[in-house]
Amino acid sequence: MTTTIPDANSIEITSEYQEVIDAIERHDPYIFVSGKAGTGKTTLIGYLRENIHGNVVVVAPTGVAALQVKGVTIHSFFRLPPRLIFPEEDIKPLKDKRLYKDIRLLIIDEISMVRVDVVDAIDLFLRANGPHKSEPFGGIQVMFVGDLFQLPPV
Repeated sequence: MTTTIPDANSIEITSEYQEVIDAIERHDPYIFVSGKAGTGKTTLIGYLRENIHGNVVVVAPTGVAALQVKGVTIHSFFRLPPRLIFPEEDIKPLKDKRLYKDIRLLIIDEISMVRVDVVDAIDLFLRANGPHKSEPFGGIQVMFVGDLFQLPPV
């Protein structure tokens, strides 16, 4: 199944979309967007990419899921190995942290497919390489998107 993200200018802003936009503008640290297939989650992601000022990063657990939202895989973006993650071995501070320090909003799509050790690794990676070491996810606003009744973690 291929999903095409509509042009941001042609999207109708529903009350549900507006709630998400308001939460982002308030800088709520964590936002969870859930909905069944076909409810507009991918469309919302496309809209946010185009309309949120600052660096919006979209990641997903698989290559196919990442392509559908014009993002990248979690493992490639955060330089994680494709196995169970051991923080003391796998999470290292980088020499060049610019890419990670400038993230305005991190969107993690298909969250139901993401194992808990991967979410923990993202948190630890961003604490080591993001703007604020003492804050969860390095102080970066995170939006989790998915349908928890759809797919189990991979």
